[in-house]
Amino acid sequence: MKRTLLSVLFLLLLAPAAQAASVAYIADGEVWLASLDGTQRAKLAGHYSNSSGAVEKWNAVAQADNGRIVASRIEPGKISSLSWFQVWEPNGTSTIQSPLTMKGNWQLPVYPLSLDVSPDGGFMVYGYSHSSCCINGQYSFARGTYARPTAASSLEPIDLSGMEAPTLFGSRVIARSGRVVNVQTAVFSEDFTPWMDTTLTGLELRRTDVAADGRLIGQELEQWTNGTQTTGKIALISVPGVDQPPTFPAAVDCYVPATGVAKDVSLSQDATRVAWSDGDGLKVAGTPTTAADPCVLSAPAVLIAPKGATSASIGPANVSAFLPPPLPTGGGTGTPVVQPPAGTPTAPTATIPARVTRAALTKGLAIKVKAAAAGKITLSASVPAKALGRKGKAVVIATGSATARAAGTVTVKLKFNATGRKQSKRLKGKKVTLRVAQGTSSTTKTITLR
Repeated sequence: MKRTLLSVLFLLLLAPAAQAASVAYIADGEVWLASLDGTQRAKLAGHYSNSSGAVEKWNAVAQADNGRIVASRIEPGKISSLSWFQVWEPNGTSTIQSPLTMKGNWQLPVYPLSLDVSPDGGFMVYGYSHSSCCINGQYSFARGTYARPTAASSLEPIDLSGMEAPTLFGSRVIARSGRVVNVQTAVFSEDFTPWMDTTLTGLELRRTDVAADGRLIGQELEQWTNGTQTTGKIALISVPGVDQPPTFPAAVDCYVPATGVAKDVSLSQDATRVAWSDGDGLKVAGTPTTAADPCVLSAPAVLIAPKGATSASIGPANVSAFLPPPLPTGGGTGTPVVQPPAGTPTAPTATIPARVTRAALTKGLAIKVKAAAAGKITLSASVPAKALGRKGKAVVIATGSATARAAGTVTVKLKFNATGRKQSKRLKGKKVTLRVAQGTSSTTKTITLR
């Protein structure tokens, strides 16, 4: 399995660094993209309703040097092995969704702990921290980095054990072990070389971001007390290169002026802009050119999103590609014609047979679904809880899924789940809500079971 994944990754080439134009981030469990001056912003994805009707929220996002964007999501309170990711192209389209995989069978997997994407957007890395119980009454733990393609696949990722909170410099992993920053010796190698020791800061090292030109790094330094982060600082340091030991005094060596706890640093490819989150919110500023401490920013900080926004990632994606097109007038009447945001696929639609019987759902009912793009399509049929003599939220009684290889019509089999089979008699004559979903788009229809 490892050789298979490596062979896929080796086909990916480095992309040249592009001029920074935007910052991707997570706010209120949604994926956003904003211009670096904060004058434009677009919501790439809101909360996602899965086939069970549960709401999934986005928790991490990263932008590649070519403007490709990757974000991960999960239903709050669920284990990380149920995570999914989605990819957006620089032109605003999105056709890739896939499980965000792990390796092994850990009981309590936790990931992604940091997320980054290769320059061409072809593969990604994300940190993990896993645990299981019990061997002779003892817990077992594992921490490290996963690497896998951004293509839709359920392949297990490559495991770089012991290397935590990864970012990428080109296609080489930068990760920590304790308070030491380590550099991968070669692309996809399991060997790392210690690069910088942060012990003298007196703080714990979380993560290090390196500008694409290899001349400036941003380090997240922190301190925790009784499970609460009490200190968070962003250090900016100029370096001669990732293959060379740092030299001090450095031309730039300072802490970013921040409010409260600062974290989630991101540097632009050309090292001229820095983004981070603190007690005020998510900010973007010009990087310093001197060692004056606190940093003397070359451009003042701009508040992009309010407090709570996280996972800043600067890149070249153009916000305009994700914005709704101008509103034209329709039919010469002057009435605006509302268009969906650029890159937003039309919601899938289903053609339902005139008569839907319980017997058909027991065997599997073939339903024609018209998809606007390639990707997974899911069906879920639910009834109000009171229809089954219960209280609470609607109960799912049948599900189905299929993958559209391109835009067009695909057949999806809708079949009773265990609850549907058990309650079949009670479902006669009941009204059922059928939800048809693809990506973040969905439609619903009401049918009556015979």
